[in-house]
Amino acid sequence: MTISRPKPNPRSKTRARLLDVCRDLFNERGPDSVTTAQIAATAGMNEGNLYYHFQRKEQLLEALFDAFESAVQQTAGAPGEAPELIRDYLAGWFRTMWEWRFFYRDGAAIFRLAPNLRARLQTLSNEGQGLVDQALQQMCEAGFMSPLSPAERAMLITNAWIVSAYWIDYLRAGRGVTEITLDHIAWGARQVMHIFLPYLTQAGRSLAGLEL
Repeated sequence: MTISRPKPNPRSKTRARLLDVCRDLFNERGPDSVTTAQIAATAGMNEGNLYYHFQRKEQLLEALFDAFESAVQQTAGAPGEAPELIRDYLAGWFRTMWEWRFFYRDGAAIFRLAPNLRARLQTLSNEGQGLVDQALQQMCEAGFMSPLSPAERAMLITNAWIVSAYWIDYLRAGRGVTEITLDHIAWGARQVMHIFLPYLTQAGRSLAGLEL
């Protein structure tokens, strides 16, 4: 008996390639500095073919946000109890920030080009903070953090979220940094980690590479 398998949809493959190209270009230059002609040329097509899939840059940003939203939700989920899973959880946030750095870096331009994303980002922020709260509870139960009340966890998450969301703006406005590199991502990770430092047990500090 021969089992028929669905054939790949060429349109879906082209759409995915366009989104990969856009993410790379937006990360490199910012969404407001990249033209549709540049997107099409980098993807190896003419603008007419691009418009067949996405008629406006707003639609490109909305489709990219769908993927970014999934990445944040996956990253924010509770990591599990094994130490290596928790270590990966801490590193995972900044891998996500690097892969989607234009969403953190270019908020004003994004909301100007795709104003509907402002409400979606607020919803994602609320959902993400709820998932991080579950992860912190798990870390406390595993002995990597001191016991924290719900109010203490909420304050800690809010402060960490603020730093995570705006440290790139700080580097650009306060330090004159024009291009974010992996070294800057590591710097940002250290800033966030030091918010959690007073609440980490010795086991938690060792896990995070912060033996003091």
